[in-house]
Amino acid sequence: MKCDICESEKSYVKEYKHEFYIKGKKITFISKRRFCENCNNLVYDPDLDNRASEIAIAKYNEEYGITKEEIIELRKKYNLSQELFSKVIGCAKKTLISYEKGKSIPNDSYLILLKSMRAKPDTIKTLIDANINQFTDKEYEKISNKIIDILPNNTKRLIVNNNDQPNEYNGYSKFSKEKIYNIILFFSKEAVLKTKLLKEMFYSDFLYYKNSCKSMTGLEYARLPYGPVPDQFEDILNKCSQEKIIDYTVDFISDYEFHNIYAKKEFDASLFTNEELDILKKIKKKFKSFGSKDIVEFSHKERAFIETKPLSKISYDYAFDIESI
Repeated sequence: MKCDICESEKSYVKEYKHEFYIKGKKITFISKRRFCENCNNLVYDPDLDNRASEIAIAKYNEEYGITKEEIIELRKKYNLSQELFSKVIGCAKKTLISYEKGKSIPNDSYLILLKSMRAKPDTIKTLIDANINQFTDKEYEKISNKIIDILPNNTKRLIVNNNDQPNEYNGYSKFSKEKIYNIILFFSKEAVLKTKLLKEMFYSDFLYYKNSCKSMTGLEYARLPYGPVPDQFEDILNKCSQEKIIDYTVDFISDYEFHNIYAKKEFDASLFTNEELDILKKIKKKFKSFGSKDIVEFSHKERAFIETKPLSKISYDYAFDIESI
Protein backbone atom coordinates (compact mmCIF):
# COMPACT_ATOMS: atom_id res chain seq x y z
CA MET A 1 0.00 0.00 0.00
CA LYS A 2 1.48 3.29 -1.16
CA CYS A 3 0.92 6.77 0.25
CA ASP A 4 -0.89 9.01 -2.23
CA ILE A 5 0.99 12.07 -0.94
CA CYS A 6 4.64 11.05 -0.79
CA GLU A 7 4.42 7.62 -2.46
CA SER A 8 6.19 5.93 0.44
CA GLU A 9 5.32 2.24 0.87
CA LYS A 10 6.13 2.23 4.57
CA SER A 11 3.09 2.48 6.84
CA TYR A 12 1.79 1.70 10.30
CA VAL A 13 -1.64 1.16 11.95
CA LYS A 14 -3.03 3.08 14.90
CA GLU A 15 -6.37 3.97 16.52
CA TYR A 16 -8.16 6.81 14.78
CA LYS A 17 -11.19 8.92 15.65
CA HIS A 18 -13.68 8.74 12.80
CA GLU A 19 -16.40 11.29 12.10
CA PHE A 20 -18.97 10.13 9.56
CA TYR A 21 -22.02 12.13 8.49
CA ILE A 22 -24.88 9.85 7.47
CA LYS A 23 -28.20 11.40 6.46
CA GLY A 24 -27.26 14.52 8.39
CA LYS A 25 -26.35 12.61 11.56
CA LYS A 26 -22.82 12.75 12.98
CA ILE A 27 -21.42 9.32 13.82
CA THR A 28 -18.22 9.27 15.91
CA PHE A 29 -16.17 6.23 16.89
CA ILE A 30 -12.62 4.90 17.25
CA SER A 31 -11.18 2.22 14.95
CA LYS A 32 -7.85 1.31 13.36
CA ARG A 33 -6.54 3.14 10.26
CA ARG A 34 -3.31 2.94 8.32
CA PHE A 35 -0.86 5.87 8.18
CA CYS A 36 2.25 6.69 6.18
CA GLU A 37 5.47 6.40 8.22
CA ASN A 38 7.04 9.20 6.24
CA CYS A 39 4.39 11.94 6.20
CA ASN A 40 1.78 10.57 8.66
CA ASN A 41 -1.08 10.97 6.18
CA LEU A 42 -3.85 8.40 5.93
CA VAL A 43 -3.12 5.51 3.59
CA TYR A 44 -5.91 3.60 1.89
CA ASP A 45 -6.33 0.10 3.33
CA PRO A 46 -9.33 -1.73 1.86
CA ASP A 47 -9.82 -4.01 4.87
CA LEU A 48 -9.53 -1.32 7.55
CA ASP A 49 -11.46 1.30 5.56
CA ASN A 50 -14.32 -1.08 4.73
CA ARG A 51 -14.44 -2.10 8.38
CA ALA A 52 -14.74 1.56 9.41
CA SER A 53 -17.64 2.02 6.97
CA GLU A 54 -19.41 -1.03 8.41
CA ILE A 55 -18.96 0.29 11.96
CA ALA A 56 -20.40 3.66 10.91
CA ILE A 57 -23.43 1.98 9.30
CA ALA A 58 -23.94 -0.25 12.36
CA LYS A 59 -23.81 2.69 14.75
CA TYR A 60 -26.22 4.72 12.63
CA ASN A 61 -28.68 1.81 12.36
CA GLU A 62 -28.46 1.13 16.08
CA GLU A 63 -29.23 4.72 17.03
CA TYR A 64 -31.50 5.93 14.24
CA GLY A 65 -32.58 2.99 12.10
CA ILE A 66 -32.87 -0.78 12.41
CA THR A 67 -29.92 -3.13 12.96
CA LYS A 68 -28.97 -5.99 10.66
CA GLU A 69 -29.70 -8.41 13.52
CA GLU A 70 -33.21 -6.99 13.93
CA ILE A 71 -33.90 -7.36 10.19
CA ILE A 72 -32.76 -10.99 10.22
CA GLU A 73 -34.80 -11.68 13.36
CA LEU A 74 -37.87 -10.10 11.75
CA ARG A 75 -37.53 -12.20 8.59
CA LYS A 76 -36.98 -15.40 10.56
CA LYS A 77 -39.98 -14.63 12.75
CA TYR A 78 -42.14 -15.23 9.68
CA ASN A 79 -39.92 -18.13 8.54
CA LEU A 80 -39.40 -16.45 5.18
CA SER A 81 -36.50 -16.77 2.75
CA GLN A 82 -34.61 -13.65 1.70
CA GLU A 83 -36.31 -13.88 -1.69
CA LEU A 84 -39.83 -13.94 -0.21
CA PHE A 85 -39.12 -11.31 2.42
CA SER A 86 -37.66 -8.95 -0.17
CA LYS A 87 -40.92 -9.32 -2.14
CA VAL A 88 -42.93 -8.46 0.97
CA ILE A 89 -41.13 -5.14 1.54
CA GLY A 90 -40.76 -4.47 -2.17
CA CYS A 91 -36.97 -4.39 -2.58
CA ALA A 92 -34.51 -6.46 -4.62
CA LYS A 93 -33.10 -9.57 -2.96
CA LYS A 94 -29.54 -8.22 -3.24
CA THR A 95 -30.69 -5.04 -1.46
CA LEU A 96 -32.08 -7.05 1.45
CA ILE A 97 -28.85 -9.06 1.62
CA SER A 98 -26.85 -5.83 1.88
CA TYR A 99 -29.09 -4.73 4.77
CA GLU A 100 -28.69 -8.06 6.57
CA LYS A 101 -24.91 -7.97 6.14
CA GLY A 102 -24.70 -4.38 7.40
CA LYS A 103 -23.26 -3.16 4.12
CA SER A 104 -25.89 -0.48 3.54
CA ILE A 105 -28.62 1.49 5.32
CA PRO A 106 -32.31 0.94 4.49
CA ASN A 107 -33.72 3.99 2.73
CA ASP A 108 -36.50 5.87 4.49
CA SER A 109 -39.40 3.98 2.86
CA TYR A 110 -37.96 0.53 3.66
CA LEU A 111 -37.01 1.68 7.15
CA ILE A 112 -40.60 2.75 7.85
CA LEU A 113 -41.91 -0.61 6.60
CA LEU A 114 -39.44 -2.64 8.65
CA LYS A 115 -40.08 -0.66 11.83
CA SER A 116 -43.84 -0.91 11.29
CA MET A 117 -43.59 -4.68 10.93
CA ARG A 118 -41.67 -4.89 14.20
CA ALA A 119 -44.10 -2.68 16.09
CA LYS A 120 -47.31 -4.00 14.49
CA PRO A 121 -47.13 -7.57 13.17
CA ASP A 122 -50.38 -7.16 11.20
CA THR A 123 -48.55 -4.71 8.89
CA ILE A 124 -47.22 -7.68 6.93
CA LYS A 125 -50.77 -8.63 5.95
CA THR A 126 -51.32 -5.16 4.47
CA LEU A 127 -48.01 -5.40 2.60
CA ILE A 128 -48.61 -8.79 1.01
CA ASP A 129 -52.13 -7.79 0.01
CA ALA A 130 -50.77 -4.60 -1.58
CA ASN A 131 -48.08 -6.59 -3.45
CA ILE A 132 -50.16 -9.70 -4.14
CA ASN A 133 -49.17 -9.76 -7.81
CA GLN A 134 -45.55 -10.34 -6.78
CA PHE A 135 -46.36 -13.73 -5.24
CA THR A 136 -47.33 -17.10 -6.60
CA ASP A 137 -50.44 -18.67 -5.06
CA LYS A 138 -48.20 -21.00 -3.05
CA GLU A 139 -46.06 -18.14 -1.75
CA TYR A 140 -49.13 -16.10 -0.78
CA GLU A 141 -50.65 -19.06 1.08
CA LYS A 142 -47.39 -19.74 2.93
CA ILE A 143 -47.07 -16.17 4.18
CA SER A 144 -50.76 -15.92 5.08
CA ASN A 145 -50.60 -19.14 7.10
CA LYS A 146 -47.51 -17.90 8.92
CA ILE A 147 -49.34 -14.70 9.85
CA ILE A 148 -52.17 -16.73 11.34
CA ASP A 149 -49.64 -18.65 13.47
CA ILE A 150 -47.92 -15.53 14.82
CA LEU A 151 -50.58 -12.85 15.35
CA PRO A 152 -52.35 -12.45 18.71
CA ASN A 153 -55.88 -13.88 18.55
CA ASN A 154 -57.80 -10.58 18.63
CA THR A 155 -55.60 -9.09 15.89
CA LYS A 156 -55.66 -12.30 13.87
CA ARG A 157 -59.44 -12.49 13.89
CA LEU A 158 -59.75 -8.79 13.14
CA ILE A 159 -57.73 -8.86 9.93
CA VAL A 160 -58.01 -12.42 8.56
CA ASN A 161 -61.44 -13.41 9.88
CA ASN A 162 -59.99 -16.40 11.66
CA ASN A 163 -62.02 -17.89 14.51
CA ASP A 164 -60.49 -19.89 17.32
CA GLN A 165 -62.44 -22.54 19.11
CA PRO A 166 -64.71 -21.11 21.85
CA ASN A 167 -62.97 -21.15 25.23
CA GLU A 168 -62.85 -19.43 28.61
CA TYR A 169 -60.77 -16.53 27.23
CA ASN A 170 -63.13 -15.51 24.41
CA GLY A 171 -66.27 -16.13 26.44
CA TYR A 172 -67.30 -19.17 24.39
CA SER A 173 -68.44 -16.87 21.59
CA LYS A 174 -67.42 -16.35 17.99
CA PHE A 175 -65.49 -13.19 17.26
CA SER A 176 -67.84 -10.46 15.99
CA LYS A 177 -66.09 -7.54 14.33
CA GLU A 178 -69.45 -5.82 13.75
CA LYS A 179 -70.43 -5.96 17.42
CA ILE A 180 -66.99 -4.77 18.53
CA TYR A 181 -67.19 -1.77 16.21
CA ASN A 182 -70.70 -0.93 17.31
CA ILE A 183 -69.94 -1.24 21.02
CA ILE A 184 -67.15 1.27 20.43
CA LEU A 185 -69.63 3.50 18.57
CA PHE A 186 -72.15 3.16 21.41
CA PHE A 187 -69.73 4.40 24.06
CA SER A 188 -68.05 7.06 21.88
CA LYS A 189 -71.16 8.75 20.51
CA GLU A 190 -70.46 11.79 22.68
CA ALA A 191 -66.69 11.23 22.67
CA VAL A 192 -64.84 9.18 25.27
CA LEU A 193 -61.29 8.84 26.53
CA LYS A 194 -59.59 5.62 25.46
CA THR A 195 -58.96 4.35 28.99
CA LYS A 196 -62.61 4.67 29.94
CA LEU A 197 -63.82 3.10 26.69
CA LEU A 198 -61.64 0.00 27.16
CA LYS A 199 -62.99 -0.57 30.67
CA GLU A 200 -66.58 -0.12 29.47
CA MET A 201 -65.93 -2.76 26.81
CA PHE A 202 -64.57 -5.12 29.45
CA TYR A 203 -67.56 -4.67 31.74
CA SER A 204 -70.03 -5.04 28.86
CA ASP A 205 -68.61 -8.39 27.79
CA PHE A 206 -68.07 -9.72 31.29
CA LEU A 207 -71.41 -8.62 32.71
CA TYR A 208 -73.23 -10.15 29.77
CA TYR A 209 -71.25 -13.34 30.30
CA LYS A 210 -72.28 -13.35 33.95
CA ASN A 211 -75.93 -13.38 32.88
CA SER A 212 -75.74 -15.65 29.84
CA CYS A 213 -72.46 -17.64 30.05
CA LYS A 214 -71.24 -16.20 26.77
CA SER A 215 -69.61 -12.94 25.74
CA MET A 216 -71.10 -10.39 23.37
CA THR A 217 -68.08 -10.00 21.12
CA GLY A 218 -65.77 -13.01 21.44
CA LEU A 219 -62.96 -10.64 22.42
CA GLU A 220 -60.08 -11.77 24.60
CA TYR A 221 -59.09 -9.46 27.47
CA ALA A 222 -55.74 -8.94 29.19
CA ARG A 223 -54.56 -7.61 32.53
CA LEU A 224 -52.54 -4.44 31.92
CA PRO A 225 -51.25 -1.97 34.55
CA TYR A 226 -54.27 0.31 34.10
CA GLY A 227 -56.76 -2.52 34.41
CA PRO A 228 -58.50 -5.13 32.24
CA VAL A 229 -58.66 -4.21 28.55
CA PRO A 230 -59.24 -5.95 25.19
CA ASP A 231 -56.05 -7.74 24.23
CA GLN A 232 -54.21 -5.87 21.44
CA PHE A 233 -56.65 -2.97 21.82
CA GLU A 234 -54.44 -0.61 19.80
CA ASP A 235 -54.86 -2.85 16.75
CA ILE A 236 -58.62 -2.73 17.24
CA LEU A 237 -58.76 1.06 17.60
CA ASN A 238 -56.36 1.63 14.71
CA LYS A 239 -58.43 -0.65 12.51
CA CYS A 240 -61.57 1.28 13.48
CA SER A 241 -59.81 4.50 12.61
CA GLN A 242 -58.58 3.15 9.26
CA GLU A 243 -62.09 2.05 8.35
CA LYS A 244 -63.42 5.48 9.37
CA ILE A 245 -65.56 4.08 12.17
CA ILE A 246 -64.04 6.52 14.68
CA ASP A 247 -61.74 9.51 14.96
CA TYR A 248 -58.82 8.57 17.19
CA THR A 249 -56.80 11.60 18.27
CA VAL A 250 -54.20 12.44 20.92
CA ASP A 251 -54.12 15.80 22.69
CA PHE A 252 -51.28 17.02 24.91
CA ILE A 253 -52.10 19.25 27.88
CA SER A 254 -49.15 20.05 30.15
CA ASP A 255 -47.50 16.67 30.83
CA TYR A 256 -50.61 14.59 30.11
CA GLU A 257 -51.76 12.74 27.00
CA PHE A 258 -55.46 12.49 26.24
CA HIS A 259 -56.45 9.76 23.78
CA ASN A 260 -59.85 10.73 22.44
CA ILE A 261 -62.31 8.48 20.61
CA TYR A 262 -65.13 10.05 18.56
CA ALA A 263 -67.83 8.04 16.77
CA LYS A 264 -68.06 8.77 13.04
CA LYS A 265 -70.97 6.43 12.29
CA GLU A 266 -74.31 5.67 13.85
CA PHE A 267 -74.65 2.83 16.33
CA ASP A 268 -76.52 -0.16 14.81
CA ALA A 269 -78.82 -1.47 17.53
CA SER A 270 -80.18 -4.21 15.23
CA LEU A 271 -77.01 -6.24 15.77
CA PHE A 272 -77.82 -6.72 19.46
CA THR A 273 -80.48 -8.57 21.43
CA ASN A 274 -82.58 -6.69 23.97
CA GLU A 275 -80.55 -8.29 26.74
CA GLU A 276 -77.30 -7.06 25.19
CA LEU A 277 -78.67 -3.56 24.72
CA ASP A 278 -79.77 -3.50 28.36
CA ILE A 279 -76.22 -4.36 29.44
CA LEU A 280 -74.71 -1.62 27.28
CA LYS A 281 -77.13 0.95 28.67
CA LYS A 282 -76.47 -0.22 32.22
CA ILE A 283 -72.70 0.10 31.79
CA LYS A 284 -73.01 3.56 30.22
CA LYS A 285 -75.24 4.76 33.05
CA LYS A 286 -73.00 3.26 35.73
CA PHE A 287 -69.84 5.00 34.49
CA LYS A 288 -71.43 8.20 33.17
CA SER A 289 -69.80 10.43 35.79
CA PHE A 290 -66.51 8.45 35.97
CA GLY A 291 -63.26 9.91 34.69
CA SER A 292 -60.43 7.69 33.47
CA LYS A 293 -58.77 7.60 36.90
CA ASP A 294 -62.05 6.68 38.58
CA ILE A 295 -62.80 3.76 36.29
CA VAL A 296 -59.22 2.49 36.53
CA GLU A 297 -59.42 2.44 40.33
CA PHE A 298 -62.84 0.80 40.12
CA SER A 299 -61.56 -1.98 37.83
CA HIS A 300 -58.54 -2.63 40.05
CA LYS A 301 -60.88 -3.97 42.72
CA GLU A 302 -62.10 -6.80 40.48
CA ARG A 303 -60.78 -10.32 41.06
CA ALA A 304 -60.27 -10.46 37.31
CA PHE A 305 -57.54 -7.86 37.77
CA ILE A 306 -56.23 -8.87 41.20
CA GLU A 307 -55.80 -12.59 40.49
CA THR A 308 -54.63 -12.47 36.86
CA LYS A 309 -50.89 -12.22 36.28
CA PRO A 310 -49.68 -8.99 34.62
CA LEU A 311 -49.97 -9.04 30.80
CA SER A 312 -51.86 -12.36 30.93
CA LYS A 313 -55.25 -13.11 29.43
CA ILE A 314 -58.27 -12.89 31.74
CA SER A 315 -60.62 -15.83 32.11
CA TYR A 316 -64.31 -15.01 31.70
CA ASP A 317 -64.89 -17.16 34.79
CA TYR A 318 -64.13 -14.02 36.78
CA ALA A 319 -67.36 -12.50 35.45
CA PHE A 320 -69.26 -14.23 38.22
CA ASP A 321 -67.29 -12.21 40.80
CA ILE A 322 -68.53 -8.87 39.48
CA GLU A 323 -71.03 -7.65 42.03
CA SER A 324 -70.69 -3.88 41.99
CA ILE A 325 -72.72 -3.21 38.83
